[in-house]
Amino acid sequence: MGWQIAYSRLPHDFSGLPFKMKKLTQLIKITPQVSGGGLRLQLHNHFGDEPLVFDRLEVSDNEKMQGAKMITRGGQTRIVIASHGTAQTDTLPFQVTAGQPLYFRMCATCNQSYVDFSCVYDETFYNAINSNSTTATPRLPHNWQARKGWFCISCLEVWTAKKMPIIELTGDSLAETGMIETGLIKQLLGQGVVVNTGVSGNRLLHDAPQDGPLYQTFGQALLKRVTQPVYSFPHPVIALIGSNDLVLPLIDTQSTHELITPSQYVAGVNQLKRILDERQCQLILTTIPPFSPRVDEEQAGVLLDAQQRRLSINEKLRKFAWVVDLDPLLLDDKGGLKEAFDFGDHLHLNEAGGMTVARAILQKTRQFDDWPKNQN
Repeated sequence: MGWQIAYSRLPHDFSGLPFKMKKLTQLIKITPQVSGGGLRLQLHNHFGDEPLVFDRLEVSDNEKMQGAKMITRGGQTRIVIASHGTAQTDTLPFQVTAGQPLYFRMCATCNQSYVDFSCVYDETFYNAINSNSTTATPRLPHNWQARKGWFCISCLEVWTAKKMPIIELTGDSLAETGMIETGLIKQLLGQGVVVNTGVSGNRLLHDAPQDGPLYQTFGQALLKRVTQPVYSFPHPVIALIGSNDLVLPLIDTQSTHELITPSQYVAGVNQLKRILDERQCQLILTTIPPFSPRVDEEQAGVLLDAQQRRLSINEKLRKFAWVVDLDPLLLDDKGGLKEAFDFGDHLHLNEAGGMTVARAILQKTRQFDDWPKNQN
């Protein structure tokens, strides 16, 4: 018996856009990927300059929180997370079933700023909502095109006899939105645990721009992030990255001079592979998916140039055995993303697109002995 990660999503730094709440109740749906007889949580305040106080934290097997059980820390219902720190809750005996959602309600009655933020669009396995009241439990939203966000919960562990391999999904919003993650979980449930370190807006080669609060949330370059691993043990890593290296210069002034060349990008990919090889982490990288965002007429030439760079980069990436070529699956005859797989912004994937990419990734992994084998 031992502790096994059953869910993990890395909260992001929203200190540039803090959520200032006088009171807070947040309801988070988390679907564990491992069964067990007890649970504990890792709570995250890594980016906050002040301690966070939650007056109560409860878990239930139903959204209405009927029969909810209190989760404590140090035997106390009041939980404090130190600034720039984490907190681990006490063990709670609780039956956890893989694939069956759990619901966590966290309440805070004091005025605080929350900056450790996680979010998802696909609500199949995760969902969340928060309100500025502590007297009622808010209802979870059901709109796959809307962002669902929550604060501070970074990891769920269960007490179990089953040891499950960890598969890390990282990169940019293609990872974070949950469409591909859902496809992977559906096919790997019972074989491995998919954890998520994707950051919306993330790039391979350059850190987040600093010329706007939203841009500041885009995080360090992936090449830097992989040198500061969340999971220090060897494990497979799936990376979806590169779109923002090409698209961000279209919309952000500071990034204009950071438009990368195909040679620069491929050099960065090789560096990423070397870093992960040194950590004994097998990398599966995808080619950069097609994109055709709406731009001003005067930027049409710049967009066309970015699309041509994407094609040149992908041509080079196809030579690597550990790269999944997405163009045959996603590219339409006009150079953009196929309508059947389009989220609606001509950049991101919908549910069908996420499942298609997940299947292609798992097809590639069958050649590697150290990957869990999907059963579907």
